[in-house]
Amino acid sequence: MKNRDKILLGILGAAAAGVAVGLLFYTEEGKKTRKKMKNTANDWADSFGSLVASGKENLSHFSDKALKQAKQGFKKAKNKAEDAYAEVADNLQSKFS
Repeated sequence: MKNRDKILLGILGAAAAGVAVGLLFYTEEGKKTRKKMKNTANDWADSFGSLVASGKENLSHFSDKALKQAKQGFKKAKNKAEDAYAEVADNLQSKFS
């Protein structure tokens, strides 16, 4: 693409952007469009907020479940260790008695 073509394309792009801004901000239809855009943005923000709240709730549930399972696993391991200790102690006591 030649330099001249790039300049012409830039001018046309700027003109199109200017027309879009003019229509958006200086016409009655532009007011309606801005209001629709604002409402859509608010709807998206509300949806995002609900999604974040749901994610926090799911994460909390998952962490509670993981903690409960970890406690159960620790309790089982502790019980097995205590049983093994008692068995070894009984075996040693019976051998030295």
